[in-house]
Amino acid sequence: MKIDLHLHTDYSDGRMTPEELLELCNERGYNIVSITDHDTIDGYLSVKDIASSYGITLIPGVEISANYNDIEVHIAAYFFDDSNEELHFMLRQINTNRIHRAKQIVDKLAAYNIYLDFNQILKSVGRSRIVGRLHIARAMIEEGYSLTIKSIFNRYLGDDARAYVPKQTPPVDKVIKLISKAGGISVLAHPHRLDNIATVNGVIEAGVDGLEVYCPRSSAYAIGIFEQLAEQHNLLITGGSDFHGEPDEIIDFGSYSLDIERWQNIQDYTKELKNEKVRYL
Repeated sequence: MKIDLHLHTDYSDGRMTPEELLELCNERGYNIVSITDHDTIDGYLSVKDIASSYGITLIPGVEISANYNDIEVHIAAYFFDDSNEELHFMLRQINTNRIHRAKQIVDKLAAYNIYLDFNQILKSVGRSRIVGRLHIARAMIEEGYSLTIKSIFNRYLGDDARAYVPKQTPPVDKVIKLISKAGGISVLAHPHRLDNIATVNGVIEAGVDGLEVYCPRSSAYAIGIFEQLAEQHNLLITGGSDFHGEPDEIIDFGSYSLDIERWQNIQDYTKELKNEKVRYL
């Protein structure tokens, strides 16, 4: 059995349609996956009723932008009620702010003699019009300003880089509470990117259910730290490839899988939560 709980489609900043992604997952031997597009569940909704025809068990998922002490963090939500209107409303608000932020980034880039057509960027985004920094980076490459996404983020778009603009997002404790209210579980996505253990501890104190410990781009050292931290706080341990469909990612896609025991722990925890809610109705 192969499991990947962190995948993106062209409904946010991935390159593949949900159908293409499921087909690739099937080809690479995955049985259980979650589409965790940024701040939208539209990609998941578009294929949730046909995933089984690809031999895939599809878990409800979304990667929600949040903030902790003015630091951007991403909370992956799973097993939520996909009809929850409060969740849909929050995602719509976040995405309105995304558009304003992207325009500010494009304006800042112009100060460094990088001129992009903002309307053209909007035309290139996913079907849910979820615009992000990756779309801007791709536009820069297409216009010949750089060769790699990594170099663009290092110099212009990464946190604290030249053209960085903070995203206007809800507080992490509010996001976690809403996920729980919608019947889901919350996981701090790719904590190794934060480079700040105090931020990770703050998100844990806010009530997150788990940490995304395993990611192909995480070091063995970071994995060891977050395994220990999760076990210390009795948190779930999850993992995923954070796949966006870039050409270099497709080559290695399929080499990662979440451990079966970790997956069973997630299932058991989720079932217990649902039983607790039924018990107190």
